[in-house]
Amino acid sequence: MQYDMPVFRPPSEARSLIFQVTLGCSWNRCLFCAMYKTKTYQIRPWEEVSRDIIEMSWQYPETRKVFLADGDPLEAPTEFLIKVLDLLNERFPALERVSAYAGPTNLRHKSVEDLRELKNRKLDVLYLGIETGNDALLKKIKKGATSSQIIEVSRKAIEAGLRMSTFIILGLGGVEGSYDHAKDSARVANAIDPHFLATLTLMLGPYESIYETKIMGQGFKLIDMKQSLQELRWFVEDLDLTNCKFGSEHASNYLPISGTLPRDKEEILQLIDEALTRKDSDLLRPEWARGL
Repeated sequence: MQYDMPVFRPPSEARSLIFQVTLGCSWNRCLFCAMYKTKTYQIRPWEEVSRDIIEMSWQYPETRKVFLADGDPLEAPTEFLIKVLDLLNERFPALERVSAYAGPTNLRHKSVEDLRELKNRKLDVLYLGIETGNDALLKKIKKGATSSQIIEVSRKAIEAGLRMSTFIILGLGGVEGSYDHAKDSARVANAIDPHFLATLTLMLGPYESIYETKIMGQGFKLIDMKQSLQELRWFVEDLDLTNCKFGSEHASNYLPISGTLPRDKEEILQLIDEALTRKDSDLLRPEWARGL
């Protein structure tokens, strides 16, 4: 099996066998994301997908976890995905779960019944970027959905029995929009009540000045480390979730955190406060160690 590079996956799928059901991202317009800009979206032919599955089943027959790539395989017709999942279950008898990225633009086209059919075939976790709960910012970054639409499609997936792993991007609102971004993102996360919630931090490398001036404009300024921690504090303090694994372990973040909400909320807030008040804190990830 040969991959159409680049291939992206969530950190938690490091031990999963990856199959490219689709290539690229069907939306591919988000201004902060460059993941699939070198690809044109397409659903791979069934003959290619089935060949890959059969080939890998000979090499890795004990596979327990599978991740479906690329950016939004749920844009594919439900009937096609059912064929993929049925073959995975047939060829990998030890298979426990299948996961995939999902976006609000493609989940909109799936009914609860569609998603239940996929769930019944071991599709279990969907990774969805909330990015922000602020509607003005969602429009500006060209996410393609409003906050209410993101809530609606996420709740639909949960109703179908799927587990939602969601994330927001710290710094997306810049300095001036930091507070509203944090508070609106917490509001949306609370309305979704996901099983997993994580933060990333906006990192643009050599494109920072272009993003600030030409893309976002109007005095937009990226947040620094302390402002990132404050934004994280504003976000976490408003979270009111039922039973959610929360983390900021992603390498882009300054402060790695792992816990369960609501159980560990006060402990997490205390950790953030300590990082905010201590200078040269060993709690923080050094700049050289941050990356995507």
